[in-house]
Amino acid sequence: MSADESCCIPSYNQSCCELGSVASTEEAVKKNYGKLWASQREGKSAKSKRLASMLSAHEALFKELKPQKGMSVLDIGSGNGETVLAIAEKVGPTGKAIGVDFSPEGIALAREKAEKRNLGEVAEFHLSNALELPLTNDYFDAVISECVVCLIKDKQKALNEKVRVLKPGGRVIMHDVITWARMPKAMRENQKLFCDCIGGAVSLDEYVEMMKKAGLTNIKTVDFTKGVNKKRMEASIVAKARKLKDKKAFHEIVDFARKGSIGYALLVGTKNRA
Repeated sequence: MSADESCCIPSYNQSCCELGSVASTEEAVKKNYGKLWASQREGKSAKSKRLASMLSAHEALFKELKPQKGMSVLDIGSGNGETVLAIAEKVGPTGKAIGVDFSPEGIALAREKAEKRNLGEVAEFHLSNALELPLTNDYFDAVISECVVCLIKDKQKALNEKVRVLKPGGRVIMHDVITWARMPKAMRENQKLFCDCIGGAVSLDEYVEMMKKAGLTNIKTVDFTKGVNKKRMEASIVAKARKLKDKKAFHEIVDFARKGSIGYALLVGTKNRA
């Protein structure tokens, strides 16, 4: 998910996901991001409202990554390809910048941009799920993601896959939505909140533990929560919870939102050389 265009986090009166008859949350995310990239390809998509923290974390990610000629970098959830292309300009002509996304529309748009910018020899885009990367072990110098893991239910498997394709000594660099308090069950089960990057968020401590379990060390975290517009976030969460029939669950969600329990962070970890 590139930082220049994202559903994280939509305004209170709209959602990234129009669920309709879509059965699963993953299908809803895939369908709606596909619509976003298709609209952008046709020149019809307006800029989304983005978290200031997401933009700050995007800049911090680039500073941490320090892309240089000859590097191989993988972006998981590459969306419209902008981040991959920015990296390709730095690592080419001898390096590789590869993007993976589960949206055919996003891949088509990204490949089109790469050809227009004469970056087709350096930038590659593959249609794939983040849980089953079509890439070899121990290949990349760095694996990045931007506001993507919050949209994946099996976060541990996603992190394991990142580490699998990473060279020993290589780094995972990611930024994502986090929580500062225990999220009510009703929020986690709300498909619209999940699609909007909120319902699938976990705490910073949980991310660190999962990164360690995946085989990462020297883990560094940077808190960007100050860039989250708490009033807008509260309004967005409450608006999507109003249809709940369970009043107790609704009040638990309101309490969570009013405490400013949603945050944002950058996380970095290094793969063991052993």
